Amino acid sequence: MTTSNRQRLLLVQQVDPVHEQFIGVLRSLGVELVVTDDKNDALTMFREEEIDMVMIDIDLPDEQGIYLLDRMAADPRELPLVAISRRKNAADVVSAVRHGATDYLMLPPESNDVVRHVLDRALERCALKRENLAYRTKLENANRELLESLTHLQQDQQAGKHVQQVLLPDTPKDIKGYRFCHFILPSLYLSGDFVDYFLVGDDHAVFFVADVSGHGASSAFVTVFLKNLFARKRSDFLHRGSTAILSPAKMLAIANRELLEMGIGKHVTLCVGVFDLKCHQLCYSVAGHLPAPVQSRKGEAVFLTEHDMPVGLFADATYTDHMISFPAGTVLTLFSDGILEVLDYETLEQKEQALLSILSDGQTSSHDLVSRFGLDNIDEAPDDIAILVVSRL
Repeated sequence: MTTSNRQRLLLVQQVDPVHEQFIGVLRSLGVELVVTDDKNDALTMFREEEIDMVMIDIDLPDEQGIYLLDRMAADPRELPLVAISRRKNAADVVSAVRHGATDYLMLPPESNDVVRHVLDRALERCALKRENLAYRTKLENANRELLESLTHLQQDQQAGKHVQQVLLPDTPKDIKGYRFCHFILPSLYLSGDFVDYFLVGDDHAVFFVADVSGHGASSAFVTVFLKNLFARKRSDFLHRGSTAILSPAKMLAIANRELLEMGIGKHVTLCVGVFDLKCHQLCYSVAGHLPAPVQSRKGEAVFLTEHDMPVGLFADATYTDHMISFPAGTVLTLFSDGILEVLDYETLEQKEQALLSILSDGQTSSHDLVSRFGLDNIDEAPDDIAILVVSRL
């Protein structure tokens, strides 16, 4: 910004020959002047006139110039304030700057170019100051809006966490000679891990463990979808004679199709099982779930084999039912892959062997495993962790 833009300047200066000479210099530079030598008039003009900058004579009697600098520097418009003086004293310069002066000019000026330079520099500095102030205000507003949004998000997440916890089954829960118990440790407010188990008719108990990709609300939404899907198919069994709920492979195929139709870009690893409460057999299907389910009995623990593809990735994925016997005293333990993050071993094989070793010791409840893995002392889990333990009593 230059003086050629016809700036309007308030000049507060005592009247003397230097004053008249200085006015001539300013007018020759194209500056439009509003002139006074009175303190009160200067404040009135400063408040009421359209002013672009101010020059204040600090040689005014009774330190009126310093007084004016203090008053005008406090104005929110942040106008350029140039102190002028006939005294070549460094202490006066320092005092003027401390009281709000943008720049300092000795009178009479050495040349018109010196005055032009002072005017341009003062305007540029104040323009930059205003820009910085506007930027700071904008940043503060953005931070305030961000904080409000974060508060709302936390409130929503807490409400969602409460809803998700309500959807989980009771733990422990006995179903006709089988005990089910679970534990979930979310890495955020909401968990992408979920478990459920329930009685279907008189002769079957169904369970599943799900680990949804990602974290947060979108992953938690998929867990609600799965809860609803199994509830619908259970209702279809009770009221329509549909037997899909008794086939883990069919349930996985349905979940795969419906999740792909949603188009939300989420996939799920799942283990679904159905206990025949009369024959004491377990029909299960594993959709990419890691680690695999572990069957433990009489001090020996083994992984269940036969895995298919995760749900929600491929439209042509197929799933298979597998059948095993489940004698009295047998325990089935399922984890989400978050448990692997808390095992202090280097390779996956070492971590899996550690799981088998722990489960062969006869851990029969999720509560025991929480203590065994130290999960009750973890403030922030690196990933969601889910545990489901099913034992035949």
